[in-house]
Amino acid sequence: MKSYRVYTVYMGLIGLLVTVLLMILGAGYFFFGSSSSRISLTNDTVLPDITQELSRYEEAKKQSEDVKNLVEQKATETMKSADDPTSAPTPSVEMKKVESDIEQPGIINRLMSTGFSVPSKSRTIDTIVLHSSYDLNGSDPYSVSGVIKEYTDYGVSAHYLIDRKGNIYRLVEDKNIAYHAGVSKMPDNRKNVNDFSIGIEMMNTETGQFTNAQYGAVNNLIASLKKKYPIKSVVGHSDIAPDRKTDPWNFDWKRLQ
Repeated sequence: MKSYRVYTVYMGLIGLLVTVLLMILGAGYFFFGSSSSRISLTNDTVLPDITQELSRYEEAKKQSEDVKNLVEQKATETMKSADDPTSAPTPSVEMKKVESDIEQPGIINRLMSTGFSVPSKSRTIDTIVLHSSYDLNGSDPYSVSGVIKEYTDYGVSAHYLIDRKGNIYRLVEDKNIAYHAGVSKMPDNRKNVNDFSIGIEMMNTETGQFTNAQYGAVNNLIASLKKKYPIKSVVGHSDIAPDRKTDPWNFDWKRLQ
């Protein structure tokens, strides 16, 4: 009977020990196994995100490099074009049209209301007459306003007036007949020179000299007029009215291009 109790107690202790071991193993499995699962799950979630970010970074870097290379290429092409005149782009049709519309350089409009007449039909212009004049009545002989007032007082005019600085003033439109030549006759015996000519006044006194700026301006103006009209003759006032006129005073005809 006594041995049976010992055996029962012994088996009970063994069962208790086994139960405790199973509990320890179960707790360890739960703790370490679930932790491992969580770590694995976390890693599986984070790693794809990092991979995607790295991929986006590499793509952005590649695009940045492409843009940089394109900018450098365009800059190089621009520098080559600037150094090589033959590589300059051909002006567009619109630009060429604007350039062709520039008829005369640096013209300042000071249109007079007297001293001219409007022809009944378009006139043929083939002659340019050069004059010189100054303001006799004012304190400044080279006053543009003074000279124009003098023309108005005398009922005369010219198509253009060039001041001492080379500024060109339009006083009468080319299509109109300006009263600048008066009683006159061309070397080919044509009279009424006003009818077929353009008059250009250059400011100067009888004892003065024309300025370099005036020579440059009159050459440019005449060249421009020759592109518009079939100019055959450029004469002085004294050439068409020698019995009463001596201007343009002291004009150096050798400087007329």
